[in-house]
Amino acid sequence: MKIFKKNPDRKKFRDLKAWQKLLIICGIIILVLCLAVTILINSVLNKINRDVGIEPIDPSEEYFETDDNENGYDIVDPESIQWPETEEVTPDADITNILLIGQDRREGESRARSDSMIIVSINKESKVVSLVSLMRDTYVQIPGYNDNRINAAYAFGGMELLDETIYLNFGIEIDANVEVDFNAFTSIIDTVGGVDINISAAEANRLRGFCSRNGYPAPKEGIMHMDGELALRYARIRDLAGSDFARTERQRKVVASIINKARSSDLETILGIANELLTKVTTDLTNTEMVGYAVEFFPMLSDCSIDMYRVPQNGDYYDASIRGMSVLVPDITACREYLYDIIYG
Repeated sequence: MKIFKKNPDRKKFRDLKAWQKLLIICGIIILVLCLAVTILINSVLNKINRDVGIEPIDPSEEYFETDDNENGYDIVDPESIQWPETEEVTPDADITNILLIGQDRREGESRARSDSMIIVSINKESKVVSLVSLMRDTYVQIPGYNDNRINAAYAFGGMELLDETIYLNFGIEIDANVEVDFNAFTSIIDTVGGVDINISAAEANRLRGFCSRNGYPAPKEGIMHMDGELALRYARIRDLAGSDFARTERQRKVVASIINKARSSDLETILGIANELLTKVTTDLTNTEMVGYAVEFFPMLSDCSIDMYRVPQNGDYYDASIRGMSVLVPDITACREYLYDIIYG
């Protein structure tokens, strides 16, 4: 006859006081809930496209996006450009630099140059968010390749090569990358109920035909409420005074407007924005890193200030035609100092 012994652990549990039993049961419930929430968060975040890196093109296959030099810029010998050595910057735990890469890849393209590059620098201590546009025509060193426009780095080697290029030229460490097809902004802006942007008379005139054809009110100088489609058209205006400098300023204004609208929105709207973004961005962040950033930065969202800049700034570059490309040749030392003051000053 087989004798079954009583489980001593059960006896120990029975001998516990009521408050001790309650504490254990609550602990188990909390553990199960945490596990369930973790599984739910991961299942949601797994919808985001992950950057798995791209095979860099062989240096023998690099290319230069030439133009007709219609502006008549001086032709400069690439061998005459002298680059200073990179000065290392000591990382600051209170500062996180996220590179927002605007992509306008055509259907069927596996590689494309970065149409827009904005460093979103977040300073937790000062509660300042700095949006810094890197001009896509800036002539820079690209590790392993000939000097070229900075936007070529993304086409040649993806996020990793672009980050290396930014560090080599400007001494700024990029902590994370987020690539967004700017068409995704239409649905994000619509989710927050549109944005209010201060436009110039020239910009209003440039938008007039689009507004007329698509049933929008006639635009005029001043604050204009825009839905996603109109904001995207505004951000893409090219043929006005200021050219690409003004275009990147418009892009920064749209990004800043989204942040301003989001930080005054309720939780339901925030979740709606997140849901819109999930399948429309590509990032090199892990789920754990994304949750960590959210916990770290969400509390400061409501009262942070937003500053906007571009590099190179006025006076720290000259126009030239190099290798058949119309480019901005930066004073790298001045640009580094300017960026350092913005981000770490």
